[in-house]
Amino acid sequence: MMAVKVKNSLENTALELFGLDASRVQNISTSPGIGQMLVEVTLVPAFPECPRCGGHNIVVFNYTPRVINHDVLTDRKCTLIYNARRYKCKDCHRTYGEDNPFAMKRQRISILTGKAIIEDLRSPNETFASVGERHHVSATTVMKIFDMCVSYPVPVKLCRVMQIDETYSFKSDDSKYVCMLLDYDAQSPVDVLPSRKKEYLAAYFRKFPRSERDRVEYISSDMYRPYREIAATFFPKAIFAVDRFHVVQEYTKSLNRVRIRVMKGTRKGSPEYYLLKHQSELLGIRPDAWYRDRTGKKMMIFDPAAPRSYVSGLKRQMNRYELREALLDTSPDLRKAYHFRNRLSEYYRKENLSTAEEELRSLIRDLDSTGVEELQSFADTLRNWFREIINSFHIVKQEYVVDPKTGNVRLKEHRLTSSMIENRNKIIKMIKHNANGYTNWERFRNRVLFVLSRGPEDGHPDRQDKAVNSGEKSSK
Repeated sequence: MMAVKVKNSLENTALELFGLDASRVQNISTSPGIGQMLVEVTLVPAFPECPRCGGHNIVVFNYTPRVINHDVLTDRKCTLIYNARRYKCKDCHRTYGEDNPFAMKRQRISILTGKAIIEDLRSPNETFASVGERHHVSATTVMKIFDMCVSYPVPVKLCRVMQIDETYSFKSDDSKYVCMLLDYDAQSPVDVLPSRKKEYLAAYFRKFPRSERDRVEYISSDMYRPYREIAATFFPKAIFAVDRFHVVQEYTKSLNRVRIRVMKGTRKGSPEYYLLKHQSELLGIRPDAWYRDRTGKKMMIFDPAAPRSYVSGLKRQMNRYELREALLDTSPDLRKAYHFRNRLSEYYRKENLSTAEEELRSLIRDLDSTGVEELQSFADTLRNWFREIINSFHIVKQEYVVDPKTGNVRLKEHRLTSSMIENRNKIIKMIKHNANGYTNWERFRNRVLFVLSRGPEDGHPDRQDKAVNSGEKSSK
């Protein structure tokens, strides 16, 4: 075996950085420059047996310098010039290349660099351009690597508890919404679809056999009517529920319409106009809401005895309790709307599956009797989604949790809700906004699933085992 030619400590450092055993290296040299490092490596010949005939009558055929972008340094670009050796079998005349620890066949980027690029793309804050800049390659190269290594097939299985929601993230000729299917138990996406239209969803779920669709026990979504129709058609055994967040959100819109109507009836510049225009956030706070002060003490937000501060729009000292009461005094309709906002919040906090139906009927009757058009319209919404609202009180998961302060163990019950999917939708929007939009649907879908999925344990193939080839073409 030939001796390793190491000229100085810099070459020794290079051996350590590349994780090379000195016995495998025939020659290594380094050329540091401004903003980059050049490393030339020749490996010790191994003379492996011929892959065709298994012969051992092997000779060196030639050397081909391969320029490889290596991610071994973080502060500068590192270019590896690898003198790739080709062997020839003197028995069958077959030629073949030697194995190396740097890059796969026909690649210009090292295995380490490819893995680092893929791993960086797990963060929703990263873009192809930002990752490329960090690893000293172009954004196009990063996209090519991603397209090759990350590809999610259409799922063949559904889940026990499925959440459905849409977000405005990818605009195409057919739709401007992205529809997500989320596995509540696994907290990972089932799939991401380019449209929420009924026809598209019907064609999608029709591909699953009836036995697989019958595995779905619960479905939760917002008050988008096609979701209910799809659930009734393709998941007849599932309990379909409307998420409480969207019900409260719908009522908040009704409350806001009351506020705007009252505000339009006041004079601009008046105290009433100021309250309705600039203090409207007080309408979204429960009367019993509290916060912790700097000492950690619990304080009521609407404490009548709380310290006052100067309110420039009213030109006097007031606390938040007094501001809220002055705001509600601007209109009896607004006070009624605020009352029912708190009553709806209490309904979801205190009721259960056995009491929810009776209390909801009472709530609808009381809304009808207010004489306020916006509240009566919301009562119609509750009637239209009556059964789905009741279904949201079903317990879909139970778990024992330990109180970190007392150490006591208690049983925690989880209702059917879409809160988890709302969080995932924010991440989807983050991916889109950071990249200033996507034009390639498959790449966008794969990126979303890659970010939201935890990895191969989700049932997807190990993407890092695939070759990273920056020389292949990729669609834009």
